Amino acid sequence: MECYDVAVVGAGPAGAMAARTAARAGASTVVLEEHRSVGFPVQCAGLLGVKALEEADLPSGSWRMGSLRGATVHSPGGCLLSFKARSVRAWTVDRRLFDRAMALEAVRAGAELWLRASVRSRRFDGQSLLELGDGRTVRATVVISAEGVKARTARLAGIAPPEIMLSGAQVEVPFSIQDREMVEVHLGAGGARGLFGWVIPCGDGSARVGLCARENACRHLRKFLASPSISRRMKGSPLNLNLGGLPLGPPRSTVAPGILAVGDAAGQVKPTSGGGVYPGLVCARIAGEVAAAAAVERDCSESRLSEYEERWRLAIGRELSLGMRLNRALCSMTDGDMDELVNHLASREDLIHSIEVLGDIDRPSVLAARLIPRLGAGGLRMAGILGRAFLK
Repeated sequence: MECYDVAVVGAGPAGAMAARTAARAGASTVVLEEHRSVGFPVQCAGLLGVKALEEADLPSGSWRMGSLRGATVHSPGGCLLSFKARSVRAWTVDRRLFDRAMALEAVRAGAELWLRASVRSRRFDGQSLLELGDGRTVRATVVISAEGVKARTARLAGIAPPEIMLSGAQVEVPFSIQDREMVEVHLGAGGARGLFGWVIPCGDGSARVGLCARENACRHLRKFLASPSISRRMKGSPLNLNLGGLPLGPPRSTVAPGILAVGDAAGQVKPTSGGGVYPGLVCARIAGEVAAAAAVERDCSESRLSEYEERWRLAIGRELSLGMRLNRALCSMTDGDMDELVNHLASREDLIHSIEVLGDIDRPSVLAARLIPRLGAGGLRMAGILGRAFLK
C-alpha cells in the first residue's frame, strides 16, 4: 500500500492543477487516472478564453491552434449579430495536447501520475483508503475528486451531484470558414434547449460543430448538421464524434470528511457557455492549497476542508449563480423571443461596441450587467425576461 498526503482522482486540467499546486506546497501527491493515457477521451469543444490560459500557466506549445476575436450569433429564424474585438479573446486548442501539458507540469512539480488507476471504493477512518480496480490500494490524508461528471469517489463520500446534467455532442468536419477568428453561436440549434450550438474554426480547413441539450444531444446534432446553414458548408463527412455530459449548478456542499470535489465533479462549469476549464482551474488551485495545508496539519475534517468551500465560492460562486439564472432565461425563450433579442442587439451599434469592449467568455456576468439595463424601449420585453432572471 502506498501512502500520500494528497491523492487526486482524475488527470484532467482541474486534477492536474490541484496536483501541481499541492506538490509545490510540499505535499506528497499522486494523481490517479483511470485511462491509459491523459487527454482521452476528448469531451470538450476545445475553446478556451484568455483568462483560462492565464490560469493554466503553461509554456507555449503545439496545443494552441488558433486565435478568436469575435462571434456571429444566429437566431432560430436567421437573424444575425456579429461582433469582433480588437484583441484576442479566446483560443482553439487541441485538448489532448493541452491536458498532457497540464499533467506534465504536475509531474514536474513533484506529483506522481498513475495511469489505468480507476478508483473502485473508498473507506474513511480518519484517512482515505482507496481501492483501485487492479487491486492496488492507496492511503491519503486528503482526496481531491477531479474525475469529471461521473465523480464516483465524490458520490461515495456523500457529495451530491450537480443540479442539471446536459448532454453534449460534437463532430469535427471539413468545413467552409469565412473568418477563422470568428466562432458561430446558433441559438436553438437543432431544436435543442439547454445551451446553444456552435461552429469553431480549427484553422486547418475543418471546424468543430456541436451543441448541448437537456435531452438527447445526438438527435439534435443530426438535425443541426442537416440544417441548410450548416450542411451547405460541410465539405465532407465528419472525422470524429465526441460525446459527453455537461454538469451545471454546484451542489450545496463540495466537501466531506477527507475529500474535496473540483471541476465537473463539483458542477463548476459556466452555465452561459458550458466551459469548465476556467472555473475548474480557479477552484483546483484553491483545492490544492487547502488540501496540502490540511494534510500537513493532519486535519482532514470537514470543518478544516470547508476553507476550500468558502474560498472557491468567494472567487467564482456569484459568477456561476448568475450564469444559472441567465441559462434559465435562455431556456425559457421561444424561437420568436430569440429572434427578437438578436435582431434588437444587431440594430444597436452602442450595444455591439459594449460587447466588443467588455465581452469575456470567462466572466460573462460583467457584460450582462451592462447590457440588460441598456436594452431600451425597443428591447423592453427582452430586458424584462433577462432582467428578472438576472436579478432574481
